[in-house]
Amino acid sequence: MYRRLNIYLIIGAVFTIITGTLLHFVYEWSGESLFVGIFSPINESVWEHLKLLFFPMSVWILIGYFIFGKKFKTYIPSAVIGILSGMILIPMWFYTYTVFTGKPILFLDILSFIISVCVAFFITAHLIENYNIPYLTPKLGFLIWDIIFALFIIFTLYQPDFPLFISY
Repeated sequence: MYRRLNIYLIIGAVFTIITGTLLHFVYEWSGESLFVGIFSPINESVWEHLKLLFFPMSVWILIGYFIFGKKFKTYIPSAVIGILSGMILIPMWFYTYTVFTGKPILFLDILSFIISVCVAFFITAHLIENYNIPYLTPKLGFLIWDIIFALFIIFTLYQPDFPLFISY
């Protein structure tokens, strides 16, 4: 069963990378639809680019929940930890390399996205396979996911004056 799960998650990483890359352009293609802007970046801020990982990976994980959720009780909480890990890595990469370069570099942004997606899926698989933490229930995982989703809506509509939300 772990083999099937790992294959599913590897395909999910590829899906997330491809879909996230396309998602980068969907807001513009939609004529700047506010609804579309909730799910895709509306500007070039680091925060908005976290959507490129969060939404495609979430879709893949939710589909997988119907396949693996009964077998692996920590599937959702592990996936949420994986998603959060990827979302933390993206700004870490960005702010670390821009300290040295003084400006964003597209190639490094793309590379950091790909690496962050792969790390997010690796952490998800590792936690599902190796840890059975009783207090990490699917309900808690879904609650954390709902909070992140709500933050994307709020901060898309009302961007705080904070570096994470500055368009580069």
